[in-house]
Amino acid sequence: MLYIMIAFITGGLVILSMVINSRLGDKIGVFGGTLVNYIVGLVGITIVLLIKDGGVNMPLSKLQSIPIWAYLGGVIGVCVVSALNIVIPKIPTIYTTLLIFIGQITTGMVVDFINLHTVSMGKIFGSILILLGLLYNFYVDKKEQQL
Repeated sequence: MLYIMIAFITGGLVILSMVINSRLGDKIGVFGGTLVNYIVGLVGITIVLLIKDGGVNMPLSKLQSIPIWAYLGGVIGVCVVSALNIVIPKIPTIYTTLLIFIGQITTGMVVDFINLHTVSMGKIFGSILILLGLLYNFYVDKKEQQL
């Protein structure tokens, strides 16, 4: 139950982060906002590591043993924050969140298919339902704007 609560809270924090970062991007530019986001994140995690482990103790040999593809997470993170800084001011947050969710589900199914060679019909059906709900909501909002 604790992990479910943490996941739920984290989901809310992701949305707050998206909105805060996009507002920062509006003020100082998309890439400036992304840079500030990652600098503050670096300072934050450095403080956590210093408190938790009594210092950052990571020998160079440990960094060299990490496969090159593992560093892509940081690059992808920068792309995500930059893209969201562009998208959030243009699309309502609820739509952005749902579109991101659909992208996550689709990517999760592709990764599962590649790794496990299987995809659940329930996941496919659920994804289609979410997409249909999103399209219906677009339709309703557009109709209300025309009135």
